[in-house]
Amino acid sequence: MAAVTPRQVHGAASGICEVAGSDHHAPVKAFAAGPLLPDESGGGCLWRLGWLGDSALPPGWPPSAVRLGPHTRQVTGFEGHGRSYGELARSGPTRRVRLTMTSPTFFSRNGRDLPMPEPVLVVRNLLTRWNALAPAPLQVGEDDSKALVGGVFLESMSGATRKVELGSGLRQVGFEGSAELRLLKTVPDQAASVFGALARFAEFAGLGAQTAFGFGAVDVELPGLTRSPRSPRREAYPPGV
Repeated sequence: MAAVTPRQVHGAASGICEVAGSDHHAPVKAFAAGPLLPDESGGGCLWRLGWLGDSALPPGWPPSAVRLGPHTRQVTGFEGHGRSYGELARSGPTRRVRLTMTSPTFFSRNGRDLPMPEPVLVVRNLLTRWNALAPAPLQVGEDDSKALVGGVFLESMSGATRKVELGSGLRQVGFEGSAELRLLKTVPDQAASVFGALARFAEFAGLGAQTAFGFGAVDVELPGLTRSPRSPRREAYPPGV
């Protein structure tokens, strides 16, 4: 199969996740899509989708087939990991997180793209999408937002930039690699709890700009957190995010 473009990834994800009345051009979408990756155990591919709605999954989930540009691929299995916004919000304070960006990640700042995990942009990006999609009682208030933005810093990072062909001679540059973010000791525990919730949210929502196009897929490591296996299999999808 030919390489799948970001536009084709977005079209396929929109076909699955958008419902009647959805704004196809909304700045904050209720889903995120990772890039298609080869399945080492067979001739197919793996595709990671994040559903960010606070209610039921999209109608018709799981799809029997996915259309990617001119190609249609059959869905042979899936694995689901679910967390509600309430569960994420109750996950407790976190003061350190390692983010591994597995597809090119970039942020928009003052009309320009920044292919770097700048900690303030990371936090602001996640806050914006959390507050746009989470139930009203769980939205993050101004005090906690200011405490996080003023107290987060980059402890370390390792990686490089990568160019993605968009077509018509256009390219997008993004960062792939890992970054460890930490909070100052002066950040209150309540804000540290928000930081933990946002970090866990990032694994579903992606990070940065154009996450519905395959950019900004991220794995998250937190102290004491055991990651779940991701090998695809057919099973019921749990409720929640």
